[in-house]
Amino acid sequence: MTRLTAALCLLLVSFTPSAAQRGKDFSTPTPLPSGSTLIVGFVGGIESWKDASRPPVQLAGRLRALGLHGVYVEVAEHANRGDVLKLIEAATARDARGRCSAAGCREVHILLYGHSMGGAAVVKLARDLKKIGLPVALTVQVDSVGASDAVIPSNVARAANLYQHDSWMLHGRTSITAEDPRQTIILANLQFTYEGRWVDLSDATIPEQMAHTRHTQMEYDPEVWNRVEDYILAELKREGVPGAPSPPHP
Repeated sequence: MTRLTAALCLLLVSFTPSAAQRGKDFSTPTPLPSGSTLIVGFVGGIESWKDASRPPVQLAGRLRALGLHGVYVEVAEHANRGDVLKLIEAATARDARGRCSAAGCREVHILLYGHSMGGAAVVKLARDLKKIGLPVALTVQVDSVGASDAVIPSNVARAANLYQHDSWMLHGRTSITAEDPRQTIILANLQFTYEGRWVDLSDATIPEQMAHTRHTQMEYDPEVWNRVEDYILAELKREGVPGAPSPPHP
């Protein structure tokens, strides 16, 4: 198999959604106490939310390991955005139309990040949340692949976009803008390049290793996920989460 053929196979597979995950797989208790933080990371392609070799899953593990009080972390498959929406509705004690339960709504800080189609799911979920009147504190897209992931809705306070444009075949959104610049701060449109750079792909699947696309290299680039982690930790510090560490990466 040529590298081009392998890349084409990877592209086809990456756009085939998985339906393995269900809402019952989330561990976050609902409703959450007001002041809590819910972080949700999305994997891309047909990647599994349980695959510990995937960097978005590994980042979630590092965030959980901090043991921060009132901070809950979930990982989702991009095709299960609807289940995440239901989780957030339950966590904030709202129904599908955004109406509060009899006990009253819960104010929860929501942080979203995702890679590839998971990056696109982040923006789509933020729009879903806008429809029911819920704010989003932070969105982070990593090499986001989607048809409508360039404009960040006005309910998002801060947003960052990390991408590569080395590959003509599969590359992320090069620029995001705010629907309303008065409401949303664009933290970065940050480009990474992999020309002449080596990235360890030993945890990637065999087809991914064979295709060796820049898209895969970016997913497994630790510098990328260090930056994503920094954005999240900075947001936790901004929220005043007790014990939240300062971003460790310069």
